[in-house]
Amino acid sequence: MSERIAFIGAGRMGGRMAKRLLQAGFDVAVYDPSPDAAAPFGERAKASPAEAAAGAAFILFSVPNPAILREAVAGALDGASQGALIIDLSTGDPESARELAAAASERGIDFLDAPVSRGIAGAESGTLLIMVGGAPEALERARPVLDVLASDVVHAGDVGAGQAVKLCNQMLTAIVATGLGEVLVAGAQAGVELETLTQVLAGGSAGNWVLDTHLPRTLLTAERETSFSLALMRKDVGLFVDAAGDDIPLSRLVRERFDTAHEAGLDDADYTSVAELYERPAGVRLGC
Repeated sequence: MSERIAFIGAGRMGGRMAKRLLQAGFDVAVYDPSPDAAAPFGERAKASPAEAAAGAAFILFSVPNPAILREAVAGALDGASQGALIIDLSTGDPESARELAAAASERGIDFLDAPVSRGIAGAESGTLLIMVGGAPEALERARPVLDVLASDVVHAGDVGAGQAVKLCNQMLTAIVATGLGEVLVAGAQAGVELETLTQVLAGGSAGNWVLDTHLPRTLLTAERETSFSLALMRKDVGLFVDAAGDDIPLSRLVRERFDTAHEAGLDDADYTSVAELYERPAGVRLGC
């Protein structure tokens, strides 16, 4: 591959995506403020977003929140060449995406908001779902890059639409996780075996991906490893509520639950650990 890629943000998701692009033969320069995150990339790790972006045809971002993204994009624009294409793989908000696209356009640089779904496993295997906001011609230009990272790329609409779709996905996932915590604990209190309860829920109209795929790897294990942290989900839920308007009572209630989980010290746990808000007062622990 002759075109150079700058990858800004080499954390749990970004680091895996950057490695896939390297394996596919792209020339990748990486920046991350954490020495530990940057270290695996050796001489490809750069000292700043501007240094990473210098000479790059594509500038990719995978960072935790819109405030960090704004700072990173501003730095990258200082080193970017006219004609480059920014692809923001982070989860943010539609308004920030439009503002950053406008700033990039002033430098002659196109912008796609392209948040991802399917988590660490998808990043590692190249089977992410990417929802893209931006001009169709910019998306077509980006496809050779995105196709290395994703098995599904969906054009959601103009700039900002990718973030809108992602926030809807995150909000519904948080609603499902909160509801599962409540009903699974209620079932356990009623004396129902967890295996029986999950089998019936999964096999009926209540079946869903969180129950079928995510809970068996996180909440329902002895270790309760973190796949996607409660802190990050809480951030996404807050972005949805802030962007969606007033008539969203269920979403606001779930945000309150995630705020309470934050206060209970669960930020570093998997987002499904919102269930602990029901487990603790009930004296129940789901799973092993």
